[in-house]
This record gives sequence, C-alpha cells and structure tokens, in this order.
Amino acid sequence: MNTITRRKFIQLGVISSAGLMLGVRPATSAHAADGGPAVLHPLIHIEADGGITLFAQNPDMGQGVKTSLPMILAEELDVRWQDVMVRQADWLPGQDLQFSGGSLSIRLNYQAMREAGATARHMLLQAAAKRWKLPLDSLETENGLVRHPSTNRVATYGELALDAASLPLPEDVPLKPVDTFRIVGKAQTDVDSLAIVTGKPLFSLDVVVPGMLYAVFRRSPVSDGQVESWSGTEALKVKGVKAIHPLSNQHHGGRVIQPNSPNFVSGVAVLADNTRAAMLGADALQVNWLNPPEPDTSKNLYETYTARLDTTAVQVRRDGDPESMIKTDQQVFTAEYQVPLLAHAPMEPMNCTAHYKDGAVEVWAPTQNPGGVAEAVARVMKIDATMVKVHVLRSGGAFGRRYYSDFAVDAALLSRLSGRPVKVVWTREEDIQHGYYRPAGVHRISASLDPHGRISAWCHKLAGHSRAAFLEREDPPWDSELDPYTFPAGFVPNLLFEHVYVPSRIPLGQWRAIAETANVFVVSCAIDELAHRSNTDPVDFWLRLIGDSPEVQITDRFALDTSRLRRVILKAAEATNWKQPLPAGRGRGIAATYTQGAWVAEVAEVTVTGKRLMVDRVIAAVDCGLVINPPGAEAQVQGAIMDGLSAALMGEITLKDGVVEQSNFHDYPLLNMDQAPDIEVHFVPGNGAPRGLGEPPLPPLAPAVCNAIFAATGERIRKLPLNSRFMI
Repeated sequence: MNTITRRKFIQLGVISSAGLMLGVRPATSAHAADGGPAVLHPLIHIEADGGITLFAQNPDMGQGVKTSLPMILAEELDVRWQDVMVRQADWLPGQDLQFSGGSLSIRLNYQAMREAGATARHMLLQAAAKRWKLPLDSLETENGLVRHPSTNRVATYGELALDAASLPLPEDVPLKPVDTFRIVGKAQTDVDSLAIVTGKPLFSLDVVVPGMLYAVFRRSPVSDGQVESWSGTEALKVKGVKAIHPLSNQHHGGRVIQPNSPNFVSGVAVLADNTRAAMLGADALQVNWLNPPEPDTSKNLYETYTARLDTTAVQVRRDGDPESMIKTDQQVFTAEYQVPLLAHAPMEPMNCTAHYKDGAVEVWAPTQNPGGVAEAVARVMKIDATMVKVHVLRSGGAFGRRYYSDFAVDAALLSRLSGRPVKVVWTREEDIQHGYYRPAGVHRISASLDPHGRISAWCHKLAGHSRAAFLEREDPPWDSELDPYTFPAGFVPNLLFEHVYVPSRIPLGQWRAIAETANVFVVSCAIDELAHRSNTDPVDFWLRLIGDSPEVQITDRFALDTSRLRRVILKAAEATNWKQPLPAGRGRGIAATYTQGAWVAEVAEVTVTGKRLMVDRVIAAVDCGLVINPPGAEAQVQGAIMDGLSAALMGEITLKDGVVEQSNFHDYPLLNMDQAPDIEVHFVPGNGAPRGLGEPPLPPLAPAVCNAIFAATGERIRKLPLNSRFMI
C-alpha cells in the first residue's frame, strides 16, 4: 500500500481561519493564540458549514490543470466532485513546483496532491474517532462524510474540520488504490468553461483595480537598442493621457534583470485613463533610437548557419566510429534541414497589473511562473520577495512566453513611478515583435545503411542559436538545442551529435516543446528517407530500428521503455489502416517520439493538388500514463496538433536589419478553422503515474505531414514553413 510519512506531509502544509486548509507552504501544526485553527496546508479548505474549496496550485494557460489538480485532491479527500468549489491559488512563497511548463504540472504534483488529500481525509477520520471514542479502523469516509457503519453514526467534514486541525499530523497515511478511483480518470468539465463561454471576468485583461492607469509602450525596434531621445509633446495632447515615462536597461541594473529573462527592451511608456488613450498617445510619441551596429538579418543568418556546418563543432555525444562507417558503407545518406524562428502569438497579448504601495507590490499576472514574477519584481524594485504578492490569473494562451516576467516588471516600475496601480497592455505588434523566439537553425544528417537495411551510422550536426546562451545560463550552448538523449541515441551503434553555436542578439526562450520541435522534425524526416532508400515500409523501419528489447539504455542515467514507443506506433498505424492504398495525390506519413515524458506516434494524411496542400486527417496515439481527465487530455492533444500544424504550415519570424518583419496575424497567420484537419486521439493504456501531455503531441506533427507529402508527390520537404512551397 502507498503511504506517506508525517515528515513528508509537513513539507506540504497550512490551515485557514475558516477551517481545515491543506497546501504547500512549509509549516508546523500549532494552535493560534486566540484558539483559532492550526496551520497545516492551503489547497484544501473545509468550511464549518461543510463547503469545500480546492485550490489549483499551478497556473492554467488552457491546459486544464485548474481542473485536473483539484480532481486529484478531491479523489483522495473522498468527496463528490459536484460538491467542490475550485479556485486558483495565488503565489505560495517557498513553493518551487508552482509553475506550468515542460508538461510538468501534473507529472511533478500528482503524488503531492494525492498525499495532501489523503492526509486531510485521515485527519478527519482521527477527529471522528476521538469524538466518538471509537477505533480508527472502524470508520470510513464517503462523499464528504465520516461514517461508523456499525452504529450508523455520521458526521460531515465541516463538523469535524476544526477538531481535525487541532490534531498532530499523522504518520504513514494510506493512499487509495488506483483501481478504486471515482473522479480521476473520469470525464469532468473544465471548471472555467461556463465563465469562458459567457464572457465572465476571468483573464488578466479583465482585471480592474480602483484608480489604476493604463500603460502602452513604444519599444526599441531592435531588441537591444536604446532610447537616444524622445518627445512626448504630441502624446500629451491626447485626451486621457496622464504621464510619459521612459524605461531603459539602466532602470533594471543591467542587461540581465531577472531570472530567465534578460530581454528587457528599452522604450517609452504612455500612461492614460484607458487603453485606447494610451495607444493613441504611444502612436503620437516621437522617439529616436540608438541601435547596435550590424543587426541580424535572416538571409545572412541562414547563410551563416549553413557555412558553419563545415567548421569545427562541439562534440555532444559520440558512440563508436560513425565517420568510418559512413565512409565504408555502400548506402550513404546526407541531407540538410532548416527550421525558422517561431513566435508564441497567444490570443491574449502580454499584460499585467501592479500596485506599488508602502514598499510592497501587489501583482495580477497571467503568468506561468508566479515565483519568477515575485523574484523578478523584488530584484528590480530592490525589495524582499516576501513583499510581492502575486495573484495568478488564467492565461489566454502562453506556450512558454509567459514563463518570463518582463511584462510584470514593467507594470511594477510604472506603478512606483506614477504612484498609482498600473495595467500594462501590450499591443499585438509588440507581442509578436518583442517575444522570446523558438531558435532557428540548420541541421545536417549523415547516415548509412548496412546490407540488411539497418542504420549502421548516424551523424547529426546542428548550427544555430542557443537558448541557454541567450539566457546566460551556466549550461553549455548545446544543452538547450541538441542533447545526448536525442533520438536515435542508444539505438544506433555508431553515432555522433555535434553543435555549432552561432551567437546572435535575437531573444530566445521556451516555446511549446522547444528543441524537440526542431529535432523530431529533422530526425523523423530523415528516418522516413532512410526507410524508402532501403525499400522498407516506414512503420516496419521504425519498428526494426526500435528493436525487440523492452528497454534501451540511452545514457547511464536514463533507460527508455521501448515497448511503449512500439505500442503507440502500432496503434497509430492500425487506426489509420496504414497499408491501405490512397488515391493519387493523397499520402500518409508517420512520425514518433518520446518527448517530455510521453510516447507519441502520429500519422498525417494529406492531399496535394498542384501547388495546394490540404492536411486532411491526423491520428495520434499517446501513452501518457494515467489520464486524469479524459476530455481535457484529448483537448490538449488536439490543441498541440493544431499548434504544431499552424507552425509547420505558416510559422516563421524573419528579421531585416535587426527588426522583426512580422507584426500581426496578417503576416504571422495562425491556422483557420477551414484549414483544420480531422483529429483522432487514441490513448494507449500506460503504466503508473501520469506523464507529460501538453507538449509531446506537437513535435511529431510537422514530420508526419512532410512524410505524407512525399508519399503523395515524391517530393521531400526539408525546410519549414510549408507555405514557402505550397499554397495553404
């Protein structure tokens, strides 16, 4: 039986004055001086009248954790889901796992949520046992009640909550057997669905604080440019404009102004009574910019990447002697693949509201990383992080962009300068032109086949930017772009990974599935090319490459469960009738990956008519372990596929003289409804706890589509986006 110890639970814990509250701030059990409740934990709140509020610890940006995390709490607490109210938790100081990113929200918190719910339930049982003077093991819980079956005694959780709070924390609390779950694994409606479809205030843009001003920036067109001079004469004539404040890197104490966020762009802010006035005022500003010499241009960058592929590189991984094998084998394959910069382009642009008063800052932010917001604001404002209160708002899309805190720092600084609460609102143009982009690069794959059609050698060389280098991390530049775990490491006896770091001023950061969006495209396309060179069906080639061993040691620290990768490939092939021929002009392609903790295979079906491309259908087979909320999980897979298709078809950020050329959805288009394929999602039953899900289904989409295009036309696609070749 799964159990948790008292020490582990103390690391989770708090109690509110209204009843029993369990959460994640370290604390010890104690009575308040006025006889109030003890401090244990803030995610489970039980009112004296029986009302139960569960708090979602991690930010929700559309991935559904505001529903799924409380579902886990409710399951172990043993209450009915319809009896629960769910709220978003504010930032909990000291909680390191209160972020959303890397498909880690459920993966990292599943056990902790179970333990919190189970401990609360056990304490309620103890309170009843003490009150009724009965053995603990003679009691049971069900639907928010504690029962003694032999005597038909019943007490609600509300009646027992304060008594439970006064008890010592229990030791070795049992967790429910997974096969008895009644909430987890069953379909539940997203807790915010009604508010979303009825337009209720829910998002950060909806926040209104009495007396607040609205701020809109004009930023340097070049990311590391500076304000040379400015005039606000015309801007101040706009009705409603109240003040103008320039902000530069000097306000932030240097270029690197916050954790994970060095991209503070200098600019001038216009503060007004409303957003419209602030925008008009910003349009009326006259600003002269001091830009750095030799700014980046896309054409030059890609030429540099390609040229640098022929220079000395950093060796990331070497197995065997791949160069010799490639020289001696008869079937040798070499190809280069190009991937572009990508913007996040969430539907809700960056925005944040902050109020600086008496040395403290209150922030209302659509953030993926509330702890990062608190730390960044505290550093820039030169106050302690405990003086920053962060209210976490639901985000209208994020995809990694809201992991950074630059927009929150803007709001805090302007609030201190103006003496009033300030809401900073980015325009769509600012959002696209001043983001943290998915790195671009050129990849070269060189591989050889032995006489039996198996890959005998594999060399993967990448020249491009480095997210790790831009963010000034201690990791080497290759670490964020091409790591030793990249497929097919462990599956090919002679293998070489190399990275050429090309410095650039372009701001880089998290983007949904980040490096895998490039590497899975390159690797899965190359595998498909090798399959056809060996006259082998691509599915059969994948299965032969994976092999029959249930597990393959990738590094000393990581072994991949290949049986799960095999199952998703077989399921995707089965669901699409893989070997059934399609009419002329139509094709199927497959790609597979282990990414962010989940195993995914996808088959795309396309129709190519002349220069026009239509993606007709995508079938996804996913093993993400235990599925917490099936409709929410299906929506995540569908969303990842749509996001991946949008990027594959049309996603590209280009630069001219250091300035991002795209500015809005007319030149950085997103997928329209009439371009959307039919999507089938098949969850392959997996073993154990839930795994990552929000990101893993995105990387296989682009290579599956490109491989399908080859099946339909015989033409290989090695450069994204596809609208450079096809009408979309």
